[in-house]
Amino acid sequence: MHEYWQAIRTFSPSLRRFLLSSALVTTVAFGLSAVLQNLYLLRLGYDARFIGTVLGTGQLTWAMAALPAAMVSSRVGLRNGYMVGPGLFGLGLALLLSVEVLPPALWAAWLIGSQVIVMVGVAFMTVNIAPYLMTVTGEAERRHAFAVFQALIPTTAFLGSVIAGLLPGFFAAQMGLSLDAPTPYRLALWLGPLLCVLSILPLLGADPGKVVTTAGESVTSDRAPLLLLAFYGAVIFFQAVGEGAARGFFNVYLDAGLGVPPAQIGAVMGAAQLLPIAVALSLPLILKKLGTGYTLVAAILGVSLFLMPLAAGAALWFAAASYMGVIAMTTLTGASRDLLGQELVTPRWRTTIQSVVIIGLALGWAAIGFVGGWLIEAVGFGTMWLTGVTGTLIAAGMLVAFLRTRRTPAVQQPAAPHP
Repeated sequence: MHEYWQAIRTFSPSLRRFLLSSALVTTVAFGLSAVLQNLYLLRLGYDARFIGTVLGTGQLTWAMAALPAAMVSSRVGLRNGYMVGPGLFGLGLALLLSVEVLPPALWAAWLIGSQVIVMVGVAFMTVNIAPYLMTVTGEAERRHAFAVFQALIPTTAFLGSVIAGLLPGFFAAQMGLSLDAPTPYRLALWLGPLLCVLSILPLLGADPGKVVTTAGESVTSDRAPLLLLAFYGAVIFFQAVGEGAARGFFNVYLDAGLGVPPAQIGAVMGAAQLLPIAVALSLPLILKKLGTGYTLVAAILGVSLFLMPLAAGAALWFAAASYMGVIAMTTLTGASRDLLGQELVTPRWRTTIQSVVIIGLALGWAAIGFVGGWLIEAVGFGTMWLTGVTGTLIAAGMLVAFLRTRRTPAVQQPAAPHP
């Protein structure tokens, strides 16, 4: 523990600014929007199939925007590229929440278009997170920085989920409305664009995070590892099918499948973030014991294990426990997935492999979004959860085969971080 806190105390001002900014964004992305956006769409009269279409279209946009976002960020700096993300995320969410001023015939197209803007913003954020962390950290504190970043996600998701669960009831009571009306959810979600704008401010004085190459690394001698990139993207795709099933449809399952009220949905999804906080903070110890690759394998298998009770039709509290387990495992997955990708390539290809990770993640989420919504309407939630289990098992098998036949090469470290 002493070593842990010593590492945290060495965090640079730029890293601290980045973590603060990220905390504001993840409060929206994993808290407010995660709990309320689907519930808002349900109150507008849409079903799980349409929600799946919105989610799937957004994820496809995320995938298509990843490489362009990485290219832009390589030119303007990782920090500046990242800062585009919250701006577009907040804009897209604000447009989505303005849908009711339009004629109903335009709602579906407007909602999908708004989600496209949101996910372009997500692309700019996600392709820059791991490379920026690598740039503003040294070897001694790097794993701890990734751990603290991952711990921020469930911490802020807990806060955002609890707030999301309470706000619709508050607005409904103040306005004399039913919780079956969309207005309380729309008003609660307007907190999201505000937090997105505020998240940009801490980064204004941070290290710009210019992409640099190390001595001896040249464009001609360091060719893109195309086979490695394609394989790793495929692993992430199948892993994301399981993760996307839980993140995309759990609140729909509680609302439409189990009839749970919004305040309880917020409480359940908030409580599910508590265990992942401890898991994230223990990440450096887990990585040290298992190594980055096998930490990722264990996390992927953990997701499949915790999805199984949902596939079996778990009732509320068993479902909540399963969701908590899934989120805990995806906390490990996120950190080890990004870190392994960064370790597999030289610094010149770090933004490239991170964009490949995002493409695989987005396509996996898109696949379960499109297919999952259809499966729910056609045969029920159980088959959708089972599809997620299958995807994670395929990913784990592919990764184990890779790790058994290849050693991770020693990678060159980036230049010393700026304050």
